[in-house]
Amino acid sequence: MSENEKNLKAAVIALAGYRAGGALPALDEIETYWRGLVDANGIAPSRAELDPRAFSRSLSNCFIAESITPRHLRLRLTGQHLSDVMGMDMRGMPLSAIILPDSRPHLEQLISDALVGMTGPVRISLFAPPRFGQPALYGGMVLLPLRDEPGAPRRMLGAFATVGKPGRAPRRFRILGAAEVDRPTATPAGRPALKVIDGGLSARP
Repeated sequence: MSENEKNLKAAVIALAGYRAGGALPALDEIETYWRGLVDANGIAPSRAELDPRAFSRSLSNCFIAESITPRHLRLRLTGQHLSDVMGMDMRGMPLSAIILPDSRPHLEQLISDALVGMTGPVRISLFAPPRFGQPALYGGMVLLPLRDEPGAPRRMLGAFATVGKPGRAPRRFRILGAAEVDRPTATPAGRPALKVIDGGLSARP
């Protein structure tokens, strides 16, 4: 299997919700909680509606980010997992700090699209290349829009998870693919379909 094929396979696994490693299911849990707060009209919850006790098992994977420009998010609250992988307290840092420079324009476009359109969840598959003291590391991130609050910057609930040993910190990731998950509606719930964004991959039930 070529390196490109391996990367594509990793992206599909991450976008679908990798379960065997015991880490990326945290993304599913947090997204499921967020979906439960979306009203019948598809309006996202506000920051004030979030109750960390409802996703306590995945709390270490969570973060709250706020917009500082139309294409950038700053981390305001972060879980321990992100700090462990990066080797520092990430509060106050831009979300792009965890992304390798060649993938930052892609992240900026995803953030811009999400902030402008207030779309549904965005799943991002990640890969940290191996280096000395740093094994190859696969991961994923989900961005979940929050409803605007008067006088406050636009915010997002996010989650970040990895599979395997992170090795020596800090680790920075390349974006392998991204997909916008269909916005929740009042129709009966099922496994959400994934829609391709900017060259990302799709995963169907």
